[in-house]
Formats: sequence, structure tokens, C-alpha cells
Amino acid sequence: MKQKQIFRDPGFWILLGINVYLVYYYYQTPRIFTTLIWLYWCQSVLIGLFNILDILTVRTIKVMADKSDSSNSSLFGSRVKLAVFFMLHYGFFHLVYLVFVATLKPRYPVNWAMFKYFLFAFLAGQIFTFVQHKIQQRKSASNMGVMFFVPYLRIIPMHLTILIPAFCHISNLGIFLILKAIADVIMYIVTKPSQNSRESNEALVATQSTMNI
Repeated sequence: MKQKQIFRDPGFWILLGINVYLVYYYYQTPRIFTTLIWLYWCQSVLIGLFNILDILTVRTIKVMADKSDSSNSSLFGSRVKLAVFFMLHYGFFHLVYLVFVATLKPRYPVNWAMFKYFLFAFLAGQIFTFVQHKIQQRKSASNMGVMFFVPYLRIIPMHLTILIPAFCHISNLGIFLILKAIADVIMYIVTKPSQNSRESNEALVATQSTMNI
């Protein structure tokens, strides 16, 4: 069962612990919000970087609904092309978002000591997740289209909860940080590969087709 897997997942507990503590820390020290904006942007970049590495290190890919391909030449070409396309697509999204964040007028300076500490914690969580993906990929072929789509499922909900207050000029940001934490954790669970990877991939592909991505 996927629920049982989640409770044994170190990456899940790291992500949950960081988000809960950051919400608590914000209520204790509201002036860290500028730091949180940059921290969440870097978290999103880390998700993309590890997804590129995940794509480049795939051993077997799905080429049909019930077949897979592990030949070196076709696999190398497929994963490099997808990795480059994802890097450009994902990178452009974050470049635009970076410009938006950089043009915000911060009320407080960035707390670099806190920033580095929590960035390391997010990095540790991504490393756990990456290792888990590699273990799962030994058991079944990976769907490259799903690998392209999954990071957006994770980052779009959490970034919307950060951008909405800025567009609506809302000063009380605590509720949006809570929503961000909930969205981050829920989408981590939704996008985590399960042992029954075939059904999981097919469900994500169906979602992708519905959203025309």
C-alpha cells in the first residue's frame, strides 16, 4: 500500500518536518518571510535539478503501453533529449519567477544563516527521494513523459500559495504558508512512485492528457 510506504519514507518526514517548522518559525518571527520566498524558490530548483539527474540515469523506459526498451543507443538519445527539453522548459519558468521574486520590495533582509540551514535540509530530502526513485526503477520501466510532468505537479500548487498574497496585496501570510506546506506534502505523496508503478504512471499520463500539458 502506498500509505504504508509513505510512513516509512525518510524524505516524506524530512519534508513534513521542514514545512511544519518553517510555519511555526514564521509565526514566531514574521520578518523571515523574505527568506522563505527565496528558500522555496531554491527548493523548487532542487526538485528540477534532481529530476534532470533522474531522467539522465534511467535504465529502462516505456516505449509502448506493455513494452519497455533498455537498448543503450535509443535510451541515451531519449533521456538526453528529454533532459535538455525539461531543463529549458523548467529553467525558463524559474527564470521568470526569479525576476518576479527579485522585483518584490522586501520589508526585511534575508537571514542567510537560516537560509543555508534549511536549504541543506531540503537537499537531504531530495537525495533520499532520488535514491528511492533509483531503487524503484530497478523493478520497472520508467515513463519519460510522466517524469517530465511530475515536477510541475509538485511546484505549481505550492508556488500559487506564495504568489497569491503578492498579487492580492495580502499582509497576513501565515495562512498561505500553511496552505503551501499542505500542498507540498500532498503533492509529494501523489507524485511518489509506488510499487504498482504501471498503474501510477497510467494515472499521471491520463491527468497530463486532461490538462493538455
